[in-house]
Amino acid sequence: MLSLRQIWVIATDVSRSLFGDPLLRDVSRGHTKFDLAKNVTAADEYPGYPDFSPTGSNIDHFRCQYPSMEGWHYCGGSEDQSCWLRNPETGEQFNITTDYEDKMPYGIDRYFILDVSDGWINVDGLNFTEAKLFNNTFPGPLIEACWGDRVHVNVTNSLGLNGTSIHWHGIRQKDTMHMDGVNGITQCPIAPEDYFVYVWNATQYGSSWYHSHYSVQYADGLQAPITIHGPTVAPYDEAIEPLIVTDWLHNGAFNALYQDAIFPDILLGSVGHTVGNITRYNSSVEALLPVPAPYEIHFDNVEPNPLTRAKRYLIRLINTSWQTTFVFSIDNHLLTIVEADFVPVTPFNVSSLLVSIGQRYNIIVEASPLVNSSNPAQNPLPEDCNFWIRTWVAGDGVECGRIGTTAEYSQTGILRYNAESTTNPTSLPWTFNQNCSDTEANSRLDPVVPWTVGLPQNNKTNDNFNVSLLHGEGPYGTSFISLDRAGSDQQNPFQTDYGNPTFLNLANVREKWPVGWVVVPENYTEKDWVHLIMFGANDPSQGTFGPHPIHLHGHDFAILREVDDELWDPATYDPTKNNLNNPPRRDVVLLPSQGYVVIGFKTDNPGVWLIHCHIAFHAAGGLSMQIMERQSAANEFWPPGNSADLDEAYRVCEKWNSWAYDCRNLWPGEVARKDKDGNPTNQTHWPACEDAVMLQNDSGV
Repeated sequence: MLSLRQIWVIATDVSRSLFGDPLLRDVSRGHTKFDLAKNVTAADEYPGYPDFSPTGSNIDHFRCQYPSMEGWHYCGGSEDQSCWLRNPETGEQFNITTDYEDKMPYGIDRYFILDVSDGWINVDGLNFTEAKLFNNTFPGPLIEACWGDRVHVNVTNSLGLNGTSIHWHGIRQKDTMHMDGVNGITQCPIAPEDYFVYVWNATQYGSSWYHSHYSVQYADGLQAPITIHGPTVAPYDEAIEPLIVTDWLHNGAFNALYQDAIFPDILLGSVGHTVGNITRYNSSVEALLPVPAPYEIHFDNVEPNPLTRAKRYLIRLINTSWQTTFVFSIDNHLLTIVEADFVPVTPFNVSSLLVSIGQRYNIIVEASPLVNSSNPAQNPLPEDCNFWIRTWVAGDGVECGRIGTTAEYSQTGILRYNAESTTNPTSLPWTFNQNCSDTEANSRLDPVVPWTVGLPQNNKTNDNFNVSLLHGEGPYGTSFISLDRAGSDQQNPFQTDYGNPTFLNLANVREKWPVGWVVVPENYTEKDWVHLIMFGANDPSQGTFGPHPIHLHGHDFAILREVDDELWDPATYDPTKNNLNNPPRRDVVLLPSQGYVVIGFKTDNPGVWLIHCHIAFHAAGGLSMQIMERQSAANEFWPPGNSADLDEAYRVCEKWNSWAYDCRNLWPGEVARKDKDGNPTNQTHWPACEDAVMLQNDSGV
């Protein structure tokens, strides 16, 4: 009988890739491998259908191609990039006003290979030996595609003691729930030396990221950007490579579940170097390796905007943090917001922007430095034209990230107009709001494609959930956190079964769902709306670990109401008073700790969809639940006993269960046995086979 004295946590990685096409229910697989940098070999010209190099590509010779759309043309221009494809005979267009919920162009198949492996990296002068990497790089390789393409990603798991699954953050996965990459829900983890092929349609366009969804594994390095080219609401001249901002742990994410993170850094563009290495929370720590050069952006005016005579740069900003919400700004430069979480919005200007975990913004910045018109002395223009790029930690340094909050600590990058310059900027920051709330930013999001949200089909007092805490006892002092129905005395931290995912149990009746799976059924028509009400605490004296970035899989959602500083009152709540006429929408919203948020979505995507906090250890601690959407329709998509997708899922689960329940595969594996004095001997053993229990059934993030 195994004791509970030690808990061995296993993490997962991505597996061997062979091809097939699950979307077409084709289970045959070849062995052709594709170089990530050579997705499509295109001739100079393919007459008769759209074939063009999109503005803003970050891969050499990248082209958008639509061979099945003969007679169509690319219709964008340097000063109007809102049009994408046009049929001159019919006048039909795919443009910025096309509702991607209804249709998309027909692109090409793009193939990628990812290998997940253990490694070490130096991002800030300290050797991080717990790294888990895509193709041995951090961040992982950029996945770049065009609106309407079908993306095939062949994942190999080369980790020693970890499994994995990969989630394509924000990708809607319409009718392809089984490709969402959530272990315990849409699949079993991919076992070491196994593989899985993800196939999904680029129904949306814009910026996002992909990451491991196995527990907290992505915080150790398994994260990378996604760019899907399409129209844009405002023109730009050049795109900066996708810009990832994240906090960075030095003791590993799984260790940080049970102890505080060791002197976390802020990484901008994958490096954590600024003046005097100030991005280290513990300034007494000395760099042991060469410190990488700081992140830099170089602006010029070689091709000026004919209207303002300033070149326009697109910045694709992505927050991939473990726990930190940031406020992003560039000294003396305004940020023009044109997209939030794959949703094009009417452009608006800000001097700073709060970005929570999982959120993305497409931002246009003109090469035209400005001063505060009402107080020019506040931020005068420096003579050398070097400017700080800043990533302030939102809040008070506790509620939205436990990292340094000084002005110097925020100086994580440099914008230069002279690429030869090496001096540090002397620029001063804008005045900005450091509150840990995205209410202000969301209130300005005006989606270009409007939605009119219907009243909820679910009972207005039924789907209301508050954040609850369960403080643990024992050697690890583990706390659990959950989303529980309002008024319920039962606290249910989310806890799934990695070896028996929900996808393999779609035929279950409601009474058969294990309590810990927290399955919330929403069985309506594809035109009906569901409203979910979530609030930080029903008791103001109860702590909730601060605001929570809530992410819903499988949908954009409309933000129908967002209140920072008052508790939700069911007696006075009236859904008809919500913002139902083109409300802001996205796929991550920051739930206030002492307020509430109401979100709405149509039940038009059958399957099971995770909704969870994107703070890594909150999700691992149970702050998640599953939306079971139109269960009968899901069973028609994947009929038990007659589905190639289910057959593949069973294969992956068989591999996983065979590997996971062999104690020799648990950490730390085979090691030297020690004598009574603690010295290693010539004998080896597997400690996990002698004194361990496997606990690895959170959903991950």
